[in-house]
Amino acid sequence: MTKELQTLIEQYRSTWERIVRETGNVDEVNQFFHLPCIFLGADGTASLFNNAEDISTFHRPRLELFQKNGVKNPKAKDFKVVSLGKHSALVSVTWEQCREDDSIAMAWHHSYNAVKTDAGWRILLSTFEADA
Repeated sequence: MTKELQTLIEQYRSTWERIVRETGNVDEVNQFFHLPCIFLGADGTASLFNNAEDISTFHRPRLELFQKNGVKNPKAKDFKVVSLGKHSALVSVTWEQCREDDSIAMAWHHSYNAVKTDAGWRILLSTFEADA
């Protein structure tokens, strides 16, 4: 389970890297999410996304923020997994959005409730951790 979830997060990270460096197409990250899914903001606001376009709409301003801050190298650190049974897990990670020179433009701690589907592990709940 841990290896599969590490792969999920690494593929998510590398997809974001391709988006910020090359494509600018946030639709590419939609494949990592279960539908429907929920994003919980650092302020405690929950957003329900019923379709892929909802997820893309959420991510477009994030991409603009990354571009504005010169982000080129997203990094995932401090990876931890807590099994919640055979088909679900809690994954936590620290994200560092780094510039070309590897200086950190922004960083935060994030957790994901992941669910195992027929298509593999998908993110069901994405939580931005305030003050973490």
